[in-house]
Amino acid sequence: MVKFRFNNLIKFLAIICSGIKLRVEKQYKKSCKLYDFFTVFILCLFFLVSLNSCTSTEETVEPEPELPIKKKVLFNQEIDGGKNSVSVIEETQGNKRLLRVLLQRAELKSDLIQPIDSPNFVIAVPLQDATSKILTLQTAAFELSLKLNIDQLLSRYLSPERFNVSVVINWDKKLLQEVQLKNIPLNTDLSKARIEDDELDDESGISESAKRDHELKEALKSVQISVLLDNTLPETQEQFLKKLIPAQEFFNADRGDTVAVERTSFPKPFSDSIAPYEEQIVRRKLTELLMKYVAKTDFVVNVKFSLIENNEQTENAPPSSSNIKMEINILLDDTVLPEVDEFLKEAVPLAVNFDKSRGDRLEIIRKAFPERAEDSVSPEQRTALKDYRAKILEAFQTGDYVSGLEWAAKGLRVAVKRSDKIFIMKMKGSLHFLLEEKEEALETWEHVQRLDPDDEEVRQMLNNLE
Repeated sequence: MVKFRFNNLIKFLAIICSGIKLRVEKQYKKSCKLYDFFTVFILCLFFLVSLNSCTSTEETVEPEPELPIKKKVLFNQEIDGGKNSVSVIEETQGNKRLLRVLLQRAELKSDLIQPIDSPNFVIAVPLQDATSKILTLQTAAFELSLKLNIDQLLSRYLSPERFNVSVVINWDKKLLQEVQLKNIPLNTDLSKARIEDDELDDESGISESAKRDHELKEALKSVQISVLLDNTLPETQEQFLKKLIPAQEFFNADRGDTVAVERTSFPKPFSDSIAPYEEQIVRRKLTELLMKYVAKTDFVVNVKFSLIENNEQTENAPPSSSNIKMEINILLDDTVLPEVDEFLKEAVPLAVNFDKSRGDRLEIIRKAFPERAEDSVSPEQRTALKDYRAKILEAFQTGDYVSGLEWAAKGLRVAVKRSDKIFIMKMKGSLHFLLEEKEEALETWEHVQRLDPDDEEVRQMLNNLE
């Protein structure tokens, strides 16, 4: 459009110039100065038209659109409500990439711009000695917590003194450094020891140490777990551990986690026994059994474990069998009725893992326990015993002999003095006799006679019974 107008203008000016030139030639003789004037006028006019044409052409060129700037937040950390913060932002504009680091500490601010020349650009941050120490302590604490978790897991099935756990973690050092640096607060004084904050987050209910542990897992390369087992444990325990540990949440076989179990002879850590933990378990079970039928002051339980001597029988034993045997000794006060002995000989093997074929042994010993001092008997025990004696006599007089035997059994578990026990047993024998349970009556009275041979009343009852 501009070119079309310009061509028309040139033609128009050429016509005007031709007319002017003819007129000037006719009047040439009148004035040469006028001809020179028109010549200059035409040249100026051509110059202005050319200048206008160039300006119009330049205005038609459209500028190239500016590329948008894309921003990506690579890292951001704020504390104290945003007063202290660190932000790393990547800015991309076409092929141009910049890294902007914004730092703010209270009123101080800084804006660092670093061009990124390579797509594989890596930020390398040199660690101070104090920072390196903190990060080393964090990884050591993580390994220790994992070891303690495995210890607690195995303690459910094995005695603690018969196994040892070792945990070695291989870290991805680059990822580990990134995770650890991200968790160093901006106001950390690296010259002082770091205090772990284990308080719960009000919103999430997760402790800060748990959050750090979760992030540290991202830098795990592999976990190597070694378990040292005592030779006294059966082979089935080893097989069980090799299945138990890999089933836990922290174990990942795909990344190369391993479990190794080795055997050795453990020393005797607490006592002469090779298995004090097993002794405690068996002793507790037997104590609970005896307290249902015998007063706790009338018995003593001792359990001893020892190695089985190697012989042809042990060599051919199945892998599930252990190479230890136990010896159970139960000391009873001589006032305890004889029927308890026969009961224990049948009940004890059922209550614990008793195997006579491997050498397990049970022995019941009778001794006269010394009398307890009056001060050692609580007022509640005295009141209870007095109440039981009254109820036994009441049952005897009213003919409720079955209830009388029940009160007698309760009274024997409460009685402390020897004379009180003998009185209750004499009444117990009489109640059996009245119920026509002559064998039980005979056994009870004979036991009383052994305890007190001078008791004429019991001797006369035995004579009448015979």
